Amino acid sequence: MTPDLGVDEITTLLLDERKYDSPLREKELHKLLYFIKQELDEQGINANIPYYWYRYGTVTPLSGSLVSIGKADDGGSEVVCPVEPDSIDAPVDQVEETRSVVKEVLLRYYQIGGLQPLTDRMYEDAPYEVQREFRQLDKQLRTAADNHPDLLDDGYEKDDIRRSLSRVVKSFPTDEFPHLESDLYLWYTVMSTELDQIDQFYSVNEMLSLCNAFWTVFMIEVAQQEHSDLSVEEVRDAISDDVDSYQKQMRARLENKEREQTKFGAQLERDDVVRDAQDAVAEALVGFAPSQ
Repeated sequence: MTPDLGVDEITTLLLDERKYDSPLREKELHKLLYFIKQELDEQGINANIPYYWYRYGTVTPLSGSLVSIGKADDGGSEVVCPVEPDSIDAPVDQVEETRSVVKEVLLRYYQIGGLQPLTDRMYEDAPYEVQREFRQLDKQLRTAADNHPDLLDDGYEKDDIRRSLSRVVKSFPTDEFPHLESDLYLWYTVMSTELDQIDQFYSVNEMLSLCNAFWTVFMIEVAQQEHSDLSVEEVRDAISDDVDSYQKQMRARLENKEREQTKFGAQLERDDVVRDAQDAVAEALVGFAPSQ
């Protein structure tokens, strides 16, 4: 039987075919490995490239491979693999067929215009609609943070952020993850309260931190359901030495924020009509009665 090529061999071919002087970044590697696996599968070529869906796309565990992530001269990440192309232990025709697929995926990557559009393309395959909605919210907040890292500026209206937040809540798969409904409500509550701060108290980076906490809790659950060629235990080990404690830390971040908002009181806009309308939207979207 012809041996499957694995992460080491595919990464070696990827590095060999990549013609840029800049280093291959870790984020690029995970996404390119996903698309290479998809293309190889379509062509009936076996490849051992396991992955799981996590916070910002798919992740291929590297702990069992010779591939490592170093630090590049510019301070960013750099993918390193000691395997030489000539040392790949597989039939020449198999290696060449795989190399052709790697070249094709790289070409499409160059043509699509960078990592962000590649990630957008990946999210077309995401198992849940909420992942696509959350990505839009995340991009919106990150763009706002890049333009004005402390305060929301005129380039992003609060109503735009609020609509994106509502779409995430509306698309959340509560039927599949009923045990996360309270986490969803908590996140929506603290995010909405943060949005209601008067401008001098509003922080885009705080919003991003709250999003990261909730999204980690959710995607830990998704990762254990949406994976390829890995056991649940292998996925959990790849995420953290103690996944349950990791989730508790992320939940604690949201709970602490809620306590902070309750203790000090929000510097809220005093438009009762607007607030009542927001509560009605929340209840209609997720079946939550607004807190009294």
